[in-house]
Amino acid sequence: MAGSGPYPMGPPPPNPGVVALRPLTLGDIFNGAFGYIRHNPKTVFGLAVIVIAVSSIVSAFGMGGYMGDYGTWVDTLMADPAADPDVLPFAPWTLIAMYAGMLLSYIGQVVLTGLLAAVVGLAVLGRKLTMRQAWAAARGRIGAVLLVALLLALIGIAWTVLLVVSLVTAVFIGTEAGAAVGLALFFSALAAVMALGAWIWVRTSLAMPVAVLEHLGAGRALARSWRITRGSWWRVFGILLLATFIAGLVSGILSTPFSLGGMVAAIIAPGATWAYVAGGAASFVGTVIAGALTVPFLVGVTTLLYVDLRMRREGLDLKLQAAAQSGHEIDAGIYLPDPAPAAGPYHPGHHPGGVPGAPA
Repeated sequence: MAGSGPYPMGPPPPNPGVVALRPLTLGDIFNGAFGYIRHNPKTVFGLAVIVIAVSSIVSAFGMGGYMGDYGTWVDTLMADPAADPDVLPFAPWTLIAMYAGMLLSYIGQVVLTGLLAAVVGLAVLGRKLTMRQAWAAARGRIGAVLLVALLLALIGIAWTVLLVVSLVTAVFIGTEAGAAVGLALFFSALAAVMALGAWIWVRTSLAMPVAVLEHLGAGRALARSWRITRGSWWRVFGILLLATFIAGLVSGILSTPFSLGGMVAAIIAPGATWAYVAGGAASFVGTVIAGALTVPFLVGVTTLLYVDLRMRREGLDLKLQAAAQSGHEIDAGIYLPDPAPAAGPYHPGHHPGGVPGAPA
């Protein structure tokens, strides 16, 4: 099967898009994740800026209020050092806006992931989608992608509960059996639950591109991701971990100056309207810039990992090569799995044509 080893000697595989149509290396995946952005910056950055900006407005209001409240707290503490430093006077609307904004930002990122998965899938074959075409290709899959995100969130909540219960249990046992036993149990439980979380993260990591490109529902997309990543856990884990680290580093570098600027404004003029506005605006701009650069990269890595694993397991590279050489316009349907041949009725003594000794 294609992709089981080094690409055979002979003519190089076609390269109509952002990656060569053969099993991909780490360098291929990362170059492709940057390459599809360079290949179609108007659509990629346009979608990213629009979706992230719209979904971050509430969060920006919350952050503006947070910075204003923080500035007031600092001013009060400096005026009265005897004040209780543990009491932070955050207004209820500030907390509501912040948590609601976090939820909306997450939903926006999920929607953007669905849109960009379609863009990446067709960029592999050299197609440059407009924003309208990207929306047309992915809009029917947004519901499935949101359901995938909901299921992953529920899995994350269950994992968090398991982590807390495991650590509390270890501490409780440690108080009875001694500090050495308690520490050993604590770190053993922590390592075990963290390992379980990493294992599940990798096995479900391709569900969103699967839901978009294979037109599967949420449950089937998760099951399909689980199957595709079987036997490739360490490779997928390493690539995703490196991509996440790079994205987190870039996001921190880009957003920190804006966050600090908003906080400085809140400290300089606590309670002033312009400080609220400046804090919220700075947070908003930092979020949009960081997200517009990092989310497309992460979606590119994840989607190209999906393409790579299908090349290695299912010979998708051969299908993509044939499509690229056909000269016809290709849509995202190229990624739909080929239907299994229907089993016909069995007739004793009958041999299909082409089998040695069978009638023509």
